[in-house]
Formats: sequence, structure tokens, C-alpha cells
Amino acid sequence: MAATIPAVASPGAESHCVLRVIGEQPDGEFVTAPEACFATLSQAMSFASGGTVAFDADLSGADLLANRDGAATLASTFTLGVHFDGFNGTGSSISIVGSSCSGGYWNTGSAWQDRISSSWNGCYRLRHHAQPGAPLDDIYEDTTGTYATHNLSGMNNKTRSVAYFGS
Repeated sequence: MAATIPAVASPGAESHCVLRVIGEQPDGEFVTAPEACFATLSQAMSFASGGTVAFDADLSGADLLANRDGAATLASTFTLGVHFDGFNGTGSSISIVGSSCSGGYWNTGSAWQDRISSSWNGCYRLRHHAQPGAPLDDIYEDTTGTYATHNLSGMNNKTRSVAYFGS
């Protein structure tokens, strides 16, 4: 269905990946399906929707911020958060797709470790942690407000796990 490209693309090339949450460990760590990556954010978000939503071909992180054509409203129905390696929703991205803002968390792994500069909130609060195993870490930065893209300050390029909360 989708042409998969490497999670870490060649220098200067953007990639937009999707991780679908399929379960949660007892400690809250997400269990995910294999990552699927695309050349554009619109392809990634359309895949993330399960093919039920076709986004404009030029969809950007800024469009999510502005809720252009209802993009944020649609994305929030299936996306817990979208993380970008540039400020203001620019650069490569990874979308975490699921149905519950329960406080469960995603460990970034090596491909996204110390790489996140901005995040779009599908859940009300995203907590960016300095270490894997989010709930055990005391160093973090929250971004709050659904349908909003936030630049990270203290955790810019220092995030190793993200927890997703409904409040």
C-alpha cells in the first residue's frame, strides 16, 4: 500500500513516519505496529487515518497549527501526537497513532532520540522526557492544548520518550 522509506533519510531529505499503537505494556509503554514512512506529511497522515481521510498533497505542520481545512480536527480523531525535527512543525515527522490519551508512552528509539524540536498535540498534554521509560523520569517538558503545535525549549533535541495525556 505505501512505499516505505528509511526512518532516517539521507541528509536534507524529509521523511514522515507513522507508528500505530496496538497495545500497552503494564508500565504504560506503547506496543506499536511496524513503522511506515512516506515522502510527505499528507501521505503519512492519510495512511495514519487508515485511508479514510485524504489530506491535501501540500499539508504541512503549519497547516496542522492553523487547522487549515480542518486538518487538525481530522487528525485529532486518530493521532495522539506528531513530532517534528524542526521548529514550528517543519522538517521530518513521526505521527503516533492511537485511540487513548491514557498517559501511555512511546520510547523514541535511536531514530528519534534527541531529535524532536516541535510537537503537534492530538492529546491535550504531551510530556517530553529526557530518558526512555517516561514515567520514571523527573526531567520533562509539557506541551498543552489540543490542535496546537509547540516548539520545545528545555527539551529541544533532548527527548527520548513522550507520554500522551487527556488532561
